[in-house]
Amino acid sequence: MPLLNSLFLNIKEGKAIRAAVPLVGVVEKERLHCFYGKAEPPAFTLFFPPGTLSIDQVDTSRTCMVMIDFADQTVSISADISKLLDPQTLELIAQETISHSQSRGFFRVDANTSVAASSTTPEEMAQEGEQWRLLGDTIDLSGSGLLCSFSEPLEKGKSVRIELTLPTRDMETINAVGHVVRCRKINPSLYHAAFHFDSIDSESQDKIMACCFELQRRHLRMRVQVQNYG
Repeated sequence: MPLLNSLFLNIKEGKAIRAAVPLVGVVEKERLHCFYGKAEPPAFTLFFPPGTLSIDQVDTSRTCMVMIDFADQTVSISADISKLLDPQTLELIAQETISHSQSRGFFRVDANTSVAASSTTPEEMAQEGEQWRLLGDTIDLSGSGLLCSFSEPLEKGKSVRIELTLPTRDMETINAVGHVVRCRKINPSLYHAAFHFDSIDSESQDKIMACCFELQRRHLRMRVQVQNYG
């Protein structure tokens, strides 16, 4: 706990951060931008912009994950929700810091870039109709998977080969094997498919996480600029 207390001394009041907030009846936590508020450590508050937090849906029985960017690192904290102070503010009690590897699956970042999903069956072994390839765009991205948009549906549980172009200066392509977690029809020519990585090398996963952290910093800087101009 002394480590957490010293960490809070270095966080400025009103700092833009991101939180994964648990909601009642929803497995995946809601990822929201918010602002840090000081309290008596290890307590702290999160202030959410108007209209972003459904306070009546917050599940106080589960932990909230908070990601804080510093100049040289990003720190993730697991915290209990102690109070719902008002429709825009939560009070939390920090429990522990979460390592880089532990936080991989908690945070997704909005990211629009090219992605391809294709058959995992080798071409020389494929029977008629087993070879296929879909081109699409990502909606969000994390170290454990991604959400994409395609013009055709994909079957839940289906194993897929994923080719992801990272939205970085080098536009590097990451290859992985995963499966379809869910697929939702948006309209007759648009489907949203969520993938989970089943096989990906650690170097590629680290590159994805580095990309996510950089995108998160950009989003937070833009959010702060909008708030300052508002």
